Amino acid sequence: MNYFDHAASSTIYPEVLDVLTQTMKDDFANPSAQHILGQNLQEIIEIFREDFLKAIGANKNDSFIFTSSATESNNTVIRGLSLIAGDVVLYSKADHPSVTVPVEFLAEQFNVTLKEIILDTNATIDIEKFSSFLNENVKLVVLTHVNNQSGVVSDIEALAKIVKEKTKAHVHVDAVQSFTKINFKLSSDIDSMSFTSHKIGGPKGIAGLFLKHNHKVQPLLLGGSHENGMRSSTLSYPLIAGFHKAMKITMENSTQSFSKASQLSEMIMAKLSQMISTIQFPFKSTSPFIVSFVLPGISSDIILRHLETKEVYIASSSACSSKIPGFNPSLFAMNIPEKFHKNFLRISLGSLTTEKEVEALIREFLDVWDNLKHMRGR
Repeated sequence: MNYFDHAASSTIYPEVLDVLTQTMKDDFANPSAQHILGQNLQEIIEIFREDFLKAIGANKNDSFIFTSSATESNNTVIRGLSLIAGDVVLYSKADHPSVTVPVEFLAEQFNVTLKEIILDTNATIDIEKFSSFLNENVKLVVLTHVNNQSGVVSDIEALAKIVKEKTKAHVHVDAVQSFTKINFKLSSDIDSMSFTSHKIGGPKGIAGLFLKHNHKVQPLLLGGSHENGMRSSTLSYPLIAGFHKAMKITMENSTQSFSKASQLSEMIMAKLSQMISTIQFPFKSTSPFIVSFVLPGISSDIILRHLETKEVYIASSSACSSKIPGFNPSLFAMNIPEKFHKNFLRISLGSLTTEKEVEALIREFLDVWDNLKHMRGR
């Protein structure tokens, strides 16, 4: 099997699986329990929490809240700022549905005003237009460090600085596709940031939310005093331990993984461009872990199904929006013409992806492309 959909969910590290197996068996106590078993687990969780704060360059008095998913982390901030009619939110329709849907919910339920962040032809943020939207009415600005479909990397530090120079708005960053993969500086202008485990070789069902000190949001889940009252729910020590192990592994190998991914992504683009004259790579300044392209003339779903018969797995869109037929608002926001929305494909690499696997991907992809020549252009 050759798996190239790591932007949706990455393969779990063997070391993480070992941690899960051991902790599921031995560390079954509730970390909130008053007995010594629970107290011991809570103490280790606090050490893990400090490690996550160190990993992103945060301060000790900042918060790192364990959640079930990046979707929950994004919703907690977006819906927890208690915005009201007249408040303005800046966001991009190119972002993940876990950002766009709760933002649009605010407009529907509370008459919050939305302003769309405009992207240029390379799907990067138009700084001049972005700056022109900023005024005292803007209360929340949502940014994405690495777009999950295009792979475009945004300068979140510079953008957050512009926001703070003109407003008192809360700056939230979705860092799901960049955490431990793309270097970034957590500047004092960024108020919150979301992460998740299953994109970096960890288990599903566990994620994180960074919240800067003294920045309060209303909790999404009520019922107990877990996570300093920010997230009621029994902490899953095994999942947190697995997330922590995956973070440690990816951080230790980040430089090497970035270099390898850069070489492999360049190989993919060069080989496919050489053999397919109509292929389009519309984005620049992208993460090497995501290679997105347009293949006019044939539906991406047909290519996906044929690759599946060869046990090669890539994607045509975000997994969370893959069931939306036809028009894709994220691609439209990234200036991909609607006529090409059904021709969009994404190859995403993981830290364990090998050159041999990429060579097999290219070989099988070109074979499928050749076999489908009778269908192209219909």
